[in-house]
Amino acid sequence: MNYQKVLSRIESQELSPELAYKELYNKKEPKPGKRATFIKLSVKVPNEGKGLNTFLRILFALPIPLIFARIGLRIAGRFTTFDEENEVDLNEIMKFIKYSKGTRIKVDAKDALVDIKVI
Repeated sequence: MNYQKVLSRIESQELSPELAYKELYNKKEPKPGKRATFIKLSVKVPNEGKGLNTFLRILFALPIPLIFARIGLRIAGRFTTFDEENEVDLNEIMKFIKYSKGTRIKVDAKDALVDIKVI
């Protein structure tokens, strides 16, 4: 709607400012991103020998199809318990992964370096 018409309706007291705001700035549902098909993992353990890092590089050499990643998350959800402070909804994570093509997540911990790319 034209902002001048809305302002004139506010001036004549046909609309309240809150309703006028809703009319001008209609919040639309955000469109989901592009649909992802694969996940590429890279895991490096800094304090271990070359053997373990080579094994992990070979294990995750090919991208993992998204359907296997979702199955893995469902299985992990059965064995994982969440406390009230850090409650994570695995369905939201699966939905995020499904529509997040081009996302890259890097985790830098003391134990390992993990790089996740959603393709």
